[in-house]
Amino acid sequence: MKRKMAMALAAVLVAGSLPVTASAATFTDINEVSWASSTIQAVSDKGLINGYEDGTFRAKNNVTYSEAMVMVYNLMSKTGNLKASATNTLSIYQSVLNTYKIPTWSQSTVAYGLSAQILMAADLPKFTTNGVSNPATRQDVAVMFGRALSEKYDIYAGTGVNYNDVWRISDEAMPYVDLLTRLGIVTGDDSGNFNPTANITRAEMAVMMNKTYDLLSNELANTGEITEIVNHDGDYYDVDVKMDNGERNRLTLSDDNISVYNKDGSRELPISSLSKGDKVSLVFDGLVITKIYLLDEEASAQEKYDAVGYIYSLKDGYLNLESENTGETTKYKINTNCTYYLDGKKTTESAIKDVIDDNSDKYVYAGLYTETKNEKVDGERQDVLYANAVYVTVKDEYTQTGEVTDFTSTTVSYKASGSNARKSADFASDCEFYIGDKKSSAKNLEEMAESGTVYVKVTVNSKGKATKVVMTEDKFTDNTASSTYTVKGFNKDRIIVSRGGTSTTYEFGSTSDITYYIWEKGGTKWDEVSFRGAESFYDGDDDKQDYNTMYARMNFDKSGKITAIYMVKDNEREAAFGESEASEKKGTVESIKDGKLKFKTSSTEYKLLNEYNIDPKDKYDPDNENMYANHFKYPLTIGGAQTSSLTVLTRMANCDDVTLYAEVRANSNNELTRIDARLTAAEGKLVEYDKGKKEFTLETPDGSQFKLKTVSNPKTDSDDYDAEDLETTGYRGSSVKLEFNNDGEISKIIVTDSKYNSGTKRVKGTASVDGSKIKIDGKSYSWDSKTYITSSSFTYSSKDMFERMLKDKDIEVYVEATISDKDKVERINARVESAEGEFVEYDSGSVVIETDSRKWSFNTVSKNTLLKNCGLDDEKDFEKKEGKNVTLEFNSDGLVEEF
Repeated sequence: MKRKMAMALAAVLVAGSLPVTASAATFTDINEVSWASSTIQAVSDKGLINGYEDGTFRAKNNVTYSEAMVMVYNLMSKTGNLKASATNTLSIYQSVLNTYKIPTWSQSTVAYGLSAQILMAADLPKFTTNGVSNPATRQDVAVMFGRALSEKYDIYAGTGVNYNDVWRISDEAMPYVDLLTRLGIVTGDDSGNFNPTANITRAEMAVMMNKTYDLLSNELANTGEITEIVNHDGDYYDVDVKMDNGERNRLTLSDDNISVYNKDGSRELPISSLSKGDKVSLVFDGLVITKIYLLDEEASAQEKYDAVGYIYSLKDGYLNLESENTGETTKYKINTNCTYYLDGKKTTESAIKDVIDDNSDKYVYAGLYTETKNEKVDGERQDVLYANAVYVTVKDEYTQTGEVTDFTSTTVSYKASGSNARKSADFASDCEFYIGDKKSSAKNLEEMAESGTVYVKVTVNSKGKATKVVMTEDKFTDNTASSTYTVKGFNKDRIIVSRGGTSTTYEFGSTSDITYYIWEKGGTKWDEVSFRGAESFYDGDDDKQDYNTMYARMNFDKSGKITAIYMVKDNEREAAFGESEASEKKGTVESIKDGKLKFKTSSTEYKLLNEYNIDPKDKYDPDNENMYANHFKYPLTIGGAQTSSLTVLTRMANCDDVTLYAEVRANSNNELTRIDARLTAAEGKLVEYDKGKKEFTLETPDGSQFKLKTVSNPKTDSDDYDAEDLETTGYRGSSVKLEFNNDGEISKIIVTDSKYNSGTKRVKGTASVDGSKIKIDGKSYSWDSKTYITSSSFTYSSKDMFERMLKDKDIEVYVEATISDKDKVERINARVESAEGEFVEYDSGSVVIETDSRKWSFNTVSKNTLLKNCGLDDEKDFEKKEGKNVTLEFNSDGLVEEF
């Protein structure tokens, strides 16, 4: 079978461990892997890979974890992508590397991997077993290389990964497999499988190394911005994409030949959801584009159409639309040439009427393109709303926002946004309740509603029951006149505005239908002007920059058309709109994701700028944010951290074991123009402490390391040790909790578990579960909060998954464990002794069976040995076992040797 599966690293031979001399031209065994031979020669010609001194390449040999990390290092070095700050860090990690018996020849690069966040401390137990190097799995190498590439490319949830064996990919590896797939670095085999637990070979590494080297060294881009999109009646679309590296791709797309997904791939979208200005990621298979990921939030219907809502009726030449926002019904006359679309496909009015009739128990949602005509009606001239195009889709639910007027345990009542319409909905039995994006309860929402003015977004099902209620202290974004926008463009055809980081374009049917107002510098009232006057005001003086930012508010009619525009330049905004450009916010940070910072106490997301930090000796002037334009960026400080950078801030914000407090300043687009942050709590392991330098290095359970400042003499909570004692190597590796002063400096160090490697006894025997404890050889022990689990029998490493295995009556597990003085299990090395279940499949070194509880995957001896022991002649014979009950027999190393 021709192998298409490959991973993203090169088989660079490890200096000091493997002999290297032969070039690709003299590889004597390269025909064994004809599918990779040309690529092997390519990476050899680039100086990235060599063969053995006997003239062979040994393409089918496995690559160990240590070799893989050296390959990552060499590849990043060759392409100029090494982190300078992460090199020469061996001394920091020497102790832990020796503990896990990492080979000496690879220790410097493994130390680099830890410092650069390519490796985490939890990865190290996989490297060796009893001092012998272990072969790396495909998914573990994907994690390594994905982390290395995450400096240049965005990581998403990975929920859209669709390999046939996706269920076998670990949750940790999923986002990185998704990244490498989007970049075209990995693909499935001929059967569409990823084979995550199979060992990776030198040939596979060489193939993917070549793709990755080209990607990095040529700065190839897979992301870009849509600069033009033409809809050919929904049959196909012409799309121009300007790539981030300056190249252009002109695509012809239809729903038959391309798939469009949202950012994390969890939802497929119609091509009609793409818009000009969207940021997209293209997935290539060779030179052919097979998928498109929409990296921006999908444009809301309110941004795309003149009017949106639910069709109340369509008959007698009129369409009645209930507004999605206000709940009010508006009547539109059907234009003679009105076009209709159903789920992006062109259709007819009669077909839409059939859809309405056939879905009486659902909601027929529509977006309209409209125009207003002044014509005689019953002998009098008046404005008549016309529908020129109708885009329809059917929904099981509808969503509406508003201000809460009453909230009980059974019902929510609210005033719909943008109108005085009063709405109410009873809760469905399975209704979900949220405060912001945090799941909550009806009781908590009721208490919040009683505390003051709050807003809700209510999702109602076809029976009129609320299935989801989201409550916040902030208004939900709408397109009413109360919204202030930053003007990005203005001419006779359109106005382009931005709010909250999202740009929207409003096309003008006619500039004469709009009233324009401007606020002159030092003015006291709005002046009505012509379009030419507004355009001149926007353009300013051609000889000099007249302003930095233009702001606008707009009035809309019921159809969503602009009726008035109010424009003001910076520094006059507060006088004109009665609001300041900048706002301030402080509190505990919940997360930083997709370039947006979010506090725990608010649903508002604040956009991070590209660069921060100024010279601290320069005094910050809040009224002159351009004072640093020549050589400084916006200020960012992290009190108590040795380095203040956006990278450090992001790592702290997303680390579950540190609490980050911040005071920020934001402009009208919710862009952060100043950030003052500091830690208020943290826990992890002591890596190193230098009392003289007042420097403390903390490693959190997720593998992150932070260099923090301390006061001169931090306190402890015990007379058994003081700050000087903590400097000694005897305390390195100890679990600690840290307390901080108001400057973010460590003021107290509490040792919670001295030297996590100091277990005083070891136990071994058959394991089982005893309530919340683990029972080993008849005695029960408590779990440590950070128990490390390793096994040669399986790749699962989480405590929850291991407990599920111990509870499975069809699996017997033998363990060797390290027990602390407090009778807590610190480390477990497990091997399976027997397992029974229904045979699912054999796949490249692993056997999958299904018991009553779930599917389990176990590592096996070599394929040939397993075939021989099972009395089989060929790998295809394994398929004959599918669906049959089998008993797996394991050897002393914990590998399946027969069934």
